[in-house]
Amino acid sequence: MFHGNTRSRSLLILLSAWSAGILRAEQPTSPVIPAYERFYAAAAADDVAGGRLLVSELNCVACHPTNEQTRVALASKTAPDLSNVGARVRPSYFAEYLSNVHGAKPGTTMPQPLRDLTETERAQAIESLTHFLASTGSFRETRRREALIAPGKTLFQQVGCVGCHNPDPGHGESLATSKPLGDLAKKYSVGSLASFLQDPLQVRHSGRMPSLNLRGEDATAIAQFLLPDLDPSFPANLRYKYYEVNLKELPDFAKLEPKTSGEVDGFSLSVADRQNNYAIQFEGLFAAPREGEYEFYLISDDGSRLLIDGQEVVSNDGIHPESTRNGKVHLSAGKHSIVVQYFDGGGQTSLAVEYRGPKISRREVFAELSLNDAKAQAGEEPPFEADPALIEQGKQWFAKAGCASCHASAEKNLPPPTFAAKPLLDLNLTAGCLAETPSPKSADYHLTAQQKSAIRAALQKLPQEETSPELTIQRTMTQMNCYACHARNEIGGVEEARNPFFATTQQEMGDEGRIPPHLNGVGGKLKADWLAHILKDGAKDRPYMTTRMPKFGGRNVGKLKDPFEQLDSLPAMEVVIDDTPAHIKAIGRHMVGDKVFGCIKCHTFDGVKASGVQGIDMTLMTKRLDHTWFHRYVVNPPGYRPGTRMPTAWPNGQSVMKKILDGDTEQQIEAIWQYLNDGTRAAKPFGVGGQAIELASYGDAIMYRNFIEGAGTRAIGVGYAEHGNLAIDANEMRLALIWQGAFMDAARHWSGRGQGFQPPLGDNVYKFASGPDFFALASETDDWPPGNAKPLGIQFKGYHLDDIRRPTFRYRYDNVDVSDFYEVNKSDDFPTITRTIRFVGKPTAPLYYRAATGDIQDLGDGRYKINQQLTIQLSPGDAIVRSNQHDLLIPIRFQDGEATIRQTYAW
Repeated sequence: MFHGNTRSRSLLILLSAWSAGILRAEQPTSPVIPAYERFYAAAAADDVAGGRLLVSELNCVACHPTNEQTRVALASKTAPDLSNVGARVRPSYFAEYLSNVHGAKPGTTMPQPLRDLTETERAQAIESLTHFLASTGSFRETRRREALIAPGKTLFQQVGCVGCHNPDPGHGESLATSKPLGDLAKKYSVGSLASFLQDPLQVRHSGRMPSLNLRGEDATAIAQFLLPDLDPSFPANLRYKYYEVNLKELPDFAKLEPKTSGEVDGFSLSVADRQNNYAIQFEGLFAAPREGEYEFYLISDDGSRLLIDGQEVVSNDGIHPESTRNGKVHLSAGKHSIVVQYFDGGGQTSLAVEYRGPKISRREVFAELSLNDAKAQAGEEPPFEADPALIEQGKQWFAKAGCASCHASAEKNLPPPTFAAKPLLDLNLTAGCLAETPSPKSADYHLTAQQKSAIRAALQKLPQEETSPELTIQRTMTQMNCYACHARNEIGGVEEARNPFFATTQQEMGDEGRIPPHLNGVGGKLKADWLAHILKDGAKDRPYMTTRMPKFGGRNVGKLKDPFEQLDSLPAMEVVIDDTPAHIKAIGRHMVGDKVFGCIKCHTFDGVKASGVQGIDMTLMTKRLDHTWFHRYVVNPPGYRPGTRMPTAWPNGQSVMKKILDGDTEQQIEAIWQYLNDGTRAAKPFGVGGQAIELASYGDAIMYRNFIEGAGTRAIGVGYAEHGNLAIDANEMRLALIWQGAFMDAARHWSGRGQGFQPPLGDNVYKFASGPDFFALASETDDWPPGNAKPLGIQFKGYHLDDIRRPTFRYRYDNVDVSDFYEVNKSDDFPTITRTIRFVGKPTAPLYYRAATGDIQDLGDGRYKINQQLTIQLSPGDAIVRSNQHDLLIPIRFQDGEATIRQTYAW
């Protein structure tokens, strides 16, 4: 009857013991569905809503056919996808679970299979199913990492797991509204559970177990917490060499002398003797379970490189914040040398290596690492060997036992499902699954009498059930247990027993900083595309809140978007401000800064921390929020979120800043909205990022030579007293930027390491195209050269200053000397810049000046509108509009060896 190795025969002994009742499991329990337990378990026996929830969560339509309308409306929970389940679940667990599903996993929504077989037949069927399921993947033990247990517990209790599960599984109070986890140690290894936690939707497509968008190390920590005593401690699995060096890129490690070396458990940076400026090379073996293509992911801050069998697979070199690079390689089954090189150049440090392969989802590489001389642990069980004959028998049972009716599988040559059941709406409501004692041929869910009664009531109502936007919202939020965290219209919200586990990093924010927001009016609050994004992908928009918005998947909860909008949407509003867009945004920027309303004191801005609490990033606001809702909310925050600490700058709808836009409340709010509408492109408000070192002109022009964002690494910024500013790119020999208002903040480059590019401090920044401003073309239709001008023969000859320190920039090209002078005029609220370029010499080829690039509108008399933003006046006015290149060119016509072009910029 049984075939295969010792492991297989041990299954027979175990199964026989269960059949004889020698091993007694936990008392069977009824299916546990958290939302049902919370809202319907104590309801009347004929509760239709509770019964409908049970019908969907028990996936009755998987066996009982029904019409498409009912099937879609129920949105039933599908069973786990068993493709590659052999890599996820221990072979021994299949036998235990299939023998007694309610004992092995109390609260399961799966019925007990194979009840109509004799004990011998049942044991045979379970053994063959075990071999089939185990053959779908390669299960691997993983190392115990005791140091991860405590942080794993913190993560489990804070990121959102406690919304559905007991806060401390196996200890403390067991809440009736919690989904039981069962004995996870019998089912998973730390590695396989971590892999599942990273992407539950890959296995459980219907989203009842959503993704929390966990990083690999966080998923591993939670898995180790849930399996604290599972695996033995293994010896170190890598060798390392540690170097103390100051680097900007990865070195040739063969030329370095290590300070220390030894063995280590994983790619741990704890071997470093100092916090920054060091390098480490790790070496070991990577065990590929089977032949095929493997993709490796290298996550690091700063540089790193991964080599397999001496071949570079991934490079993530250079100084940078934490980032991920990936690469692919084809590997044979077996062990391969792996080398990971890493360096830190200062600041934050991180290093992680993950991989995915044939029938292996993305996971940490930790479990597959070993040293050259590593030996198997004493007492370690040999790997399970699936018997080909039993695999084929298992496939047959998978079809005829009803497994294929609920579970998907990507395995080849599966026979079609043969299990059949009566149509859902034609059932005898006192027989089959709903009988007081289900017959052997019926599915046995161990339903309570109350649950059966509720299902009967729901099945009687299904053919005539009504629907509405509100019902769609209530049913979906109940199915997905959204009410565990969110309240809407006085339904749901965090339960008292779970409340202490919702935490915040900003204690001064109180409950607002730790409890997920209510969903009253959410369809009017969030923009449609942002709402769809959150429902599909989850979100982490509130950095102060440790609980995360899960990723349920668009096909599971995307249907909420339309009813939310139908019920909550607000009428569109239009606020007209008689001013230019640039000035309106400048006003908005001024108001959110620290000199007026001080919004930046409580909100981050493009990732830069606020000086107080760290509220939602302001650059996300117009992407997230509805325009009308924003106007209403900022006038009366407590009316939309009771208990909020956000004050209003417009008490009773009146502005306290009467000199800004004549004190008009709606116009002031609209100016802020239009400014924030530029998102991360918006100039930072005054006061963001600590104390600014503002460079300003009070008469003489002021210059700033450094890395300027948009003007390159050899940028020369010039600020004028009239508050018009510009930046020259000395690499590309071009005017790169012009802007108005404040000039530059020197804090970045004058403090600390001075790294990175500094953006202009002012407003209304206009960026010009890449490439030199003048060049010789053989034909007017030739492409204008982009990038560095030096290889093109153009020389930067520096600059000289006039009596008020205004620079004239000097260039030389093709026997021609070029001088480039700028002056700023201010006749009204906005400055203009006039540029005078003088050419002296005798060029050998026709020379052209490029005045502008983009969408060009000819206004006549030498005036042009560029990109609907910049107006220029040219002299001479005989410019050429190159429609094919989107360029505005002026032929440089020399008289007596000289030519002059004058251009005025107004914007």
